[in-house]
Amino acid sequence: MTDDNLTRFIALDGLDDSRQALLELLESMQRTLYWYTPLVRPELYDDPEIIDAIRARVVEQSKVRLHLILPPAQEWRNGCPRLARLGERLTTALLLRTPNREEVPARLELSQAFVISDEQALLRFSDPRRLLGRYEPQPSERMKELLELFHAVWNRSQPDPDLRWLGI
Repeated sequence: MTDDNLTRFIALDGLDDSRQALLELLESMQRTLYWYTPLVRPELYDDPEIIDAIRARVVEQSKVRLHLILPPAQEWRNGCPRLARLGERLTTALLLRTPNREEVPARLELSQAFVISDEQALLRFSDPRRLLGRYEPQPSERMKELLELFHAVWNRSQPDPDLRWLGI
């Protein structure tokens, strides 16, 4: 990772950088996490350390809420069994939804992935397949725009029928 204090962001180039930034973001989270991704990469989203960090946050602070908008579970459930099990166990803290494709706005940002913690920090993957992006540990205008977009998509999203089968 490259830290550039003048621009206040950390460039992400692949799995190791992305894991480190996501773990930092999860460890600093106090109340809420908003996570949107059009693609679930098991090496990151089902990573044992990432799953443990999410679980630890929920155990340490009972009022923590994680809102995740993911592609349909049939696309990722088999590759991410830890995430699916965590969703089964943390039904009040870990809220998983799937976008309603007919109602999703046509926005370039929705081909990217982003995670917003406590409306303070932003992790954004401009290329979610290769895990290229940036981590901004300070609030920014871009973060506010993506948070508004997240809420718009969340309000039109729905629980995934494939996840109901798991008891979520």
